[in-house]
Amino acid sequence: MSTIKVSVAEIEKLAHGDLGTTRDGVELRVVDGADDWSSEGKYETCTVVFTNGERFYRSYASRSGSYYTDYMYDSEWNDGDADVEEVRKVTKTIEAWEAV
Repeated sequence: MSTIKVSVAEIEKLAHGDLGTTRDGVELRVVDGADDWSSEGKYETCTVVFTNGERFYRSYASRSGSYYTDYMYDSEWNDGDADVEEVRKVTKTIEAWEAV
């Protein structure tokens, strides 16, 4: 498993669909999840899958506030590294009951 250092602010840029560059100069590109925020009332999260050209990673951005006023992003109080995990795309088959 490969590790990569990405800041909370860089993940937020990726969550909005922007290209990102790590502090080491590695360009990051969003693969899935940009601008797809899941709302739980005042709090929202966005799962972002991105690549550095070699491997795929997943991280999460979060914010609180309102669409009508303003959002406060995690990077406003956390200037550290984001939690990032290496991922791979898999196909899953599920079984479910359906009415006939």
